[in-house]
Amino acid sequence: MSKIIDLKGSILSLTVLKLYDDRFDATRDALAQKIDQAPDFFVGIPVVLEPQVPLADATYLALLVEFLHQKRMIPIGIRTEDEQIKEQAEYAGLAVFPNTPDKPSRPNRSSERGNETEAGLKSALMISGSVRSGQQVYAKDRDVVVMGSINPGAEVVADGHVHVMGTVMGKVFAGSSGETTARIFANRLNPELVCIAGMYQLSEDIDERFKTGFMEVRLENDKLVFNPECLN
Repeated sequence: MSKIIDLKGSILSLTVLKLYDDRFDATRDALAQKIDQAPDFFVGIPVVLEPQVPLADATYLALLVEFLHQKRMIPIGIRTEDEQIKEQAEYAGLAVFPNTPDKPSRPNRSSERGNETEAGLKSALMISGSVRSGQQVYAKDRDVVVMGSINPGAEVVADGHVHVMGTVMGKVFAGSSGETTARIFANRLNPELVCIAGMYQLSEDIDERFKTGFMEVRLENDKLVFNPECLN
């Protein structure tokens, strides 16, 4: 008999939407403003909702789910211990996830060195010049090194680290398959967006002092950390 289905485990990068206000109109307007800054980035991304306040309005989650679908995002579940919110979630068609860390990390690549796994590691993808507007580069299962800059409107995506010898002005995604230890290194960072393992930050949310000089970006406690001192 031929195979009909195949079910395998996978690490899926999820976007966590934390909710700090129980007013749907306020939430909708804040979301619309954030999405409008980088609309293409949010298309098709799976979202887990995380309310930080009680939701007194019984229609809040249903309205929010409908709005997210309108914006072409995919709300898949909610994370809460509030029984009333769980009931709302079921009505809105959302799965209820336990309050656990967002995703497990893959094994640290550095720990594999010196054993037979090292033979299977791929060398970094080398980009000799700059990545132009409209171009997308994807380094599957490896790092990427860009010898030039990443221009506005360009995207560089890697399952591993991203190294940029010039200036990052477009979008950069490291650890795109869930590798939480991946990092971004740039000679200068003035991006449209940076993202590591699904945790992203838009340009306007990055402190101006991190946009001058060499910069390392890493993921720490579900937050992007900008470190200009990594070479010291």
